[in-house]
Amino acid sequence: MKLHQPVLLEQTIDLLDLKSGEIVIDMTAGYGGHSAEILKIIGESGRLILVDRDENAIKELKKKFKNCKNIDYIHSNYSEIDWKSIGSVDKILMDLGVSSPQLDESERGFSFNKDAELDMRMDRSQSLTAKEIVNEYSEEELANIIYRYGEEKKSRRIAKAIVDNREVKPIKTTKQLADIVENCLPKSYRIHPATRTFQAIRIATNAELESLEATLPEATEHLNKDGRLAIISFHSLEDRIVKQFFKSLIEVDKDPVTGMEVESPNFRLINKKPLKGLQNDNNPRARSAKLRVVEKIN
Repeated sequence: MKLHQPVLLEQTIDLLDLKSGEIVIDMTAGYGGHSAEILKIIGESGRLILVDRDENAIKELKKKFKNCKNIDYIHSNYSEIDWKSIGSVDKILMDLGVSSPQLDESERGFSFNKDAELDMRMDRSQSLTAKEIVNEYSEEELANIIYRYGEEKKSRRIAKAIVDNREVKPIKTTKQLADIVENCLPKSYRIHPATRTFQAIRIATNAELESLEATLPEATEHLNKDGRLAIISFHSLEDRIVKQFFKSLIEVDKDPVTGMEVESPNFRLINKKPLKGLQNDNNPRARSAKLRVVEKIN
């Protein structure tokens, strides 16, 4: 298995401002790239909670950190974790998106570069798959998904082509879907014509944006004073949600009559502009990465 290369590793560790003995939760632990560096700093007196919805990732994490006694593992979507059992924490990390090992495992069906069953589930215990969406959702539902989650201007044309083709025979593989999309779009695209459609269906399959929106308030609520939340996003839809939520945290309440500040915000931005990833041969996703960090001050 090709190991996942963590994105913005040094910058993330630096902005989290980790200290020995802290309680840290990595809500998208993946294959432990960021977690290994976190452990070095918080030490044996600290506590690290690793969350991932991919059972394979949890298995690999347990192997990687088998000698560490201060780690708890949670196999779950981060939007469904039991915060009561965790309590308050000092630092939180969320590295969003699909990990390299998931993309490299052709049977997971995330990539149009490898022919495989249309799956795209990050958590393979869930019932909904990409194949079900592609073959059972209405033309209107498909068009809305592709437009909203893929920001694809030709979403209606693609949705119609999908429906027309599935009436002839079910669309079961990534190659089938990629060919359908490619055949109804211009060849002059800067990226592969199926890129946005695959992104959209993956996001819909895993309810990624809904999970993110549900998690942000819970995560910030359970931060201790001086605690920090760091989020790495990989496309504009994720980053927009994070940016707007962070903005809401630092807004100042003012008296509607006098305009005077009523209550100071409980959070501050660590970096007003996101730190951006650079081209990385080991992880091409790095070039689209954005890191935002917020701190709880009250």
